[in-house]
Amino acid sequence: MSTVYKKTLKGVEEAALRIQGLQLKFREYLKLVDGVKSSDDIKQCNPSLQEVDAILVILKNEGYVEVLG
Repeated sequence: MSTVYKKTLKGVEEAALRIQGLQLKFREYLKLVDGVKSSDDIKQCNPSLQEVDAILVILKNEGYVEVLG
């Protein structure tokens, strides 16, 4: 089963205001996190994106997203 993530307050602020200075590559993935789509859904909808799982783990570790559950 694939993991579903949602943005934290820090993630919402970064997506809207870009106040944390998150790199563009990470911001692109952050914008796809919506609390509904799983990491597998993100991969299927965006086949050009690489390293989805690894990037989501980094965003989680940095406090931008959290596992929905």
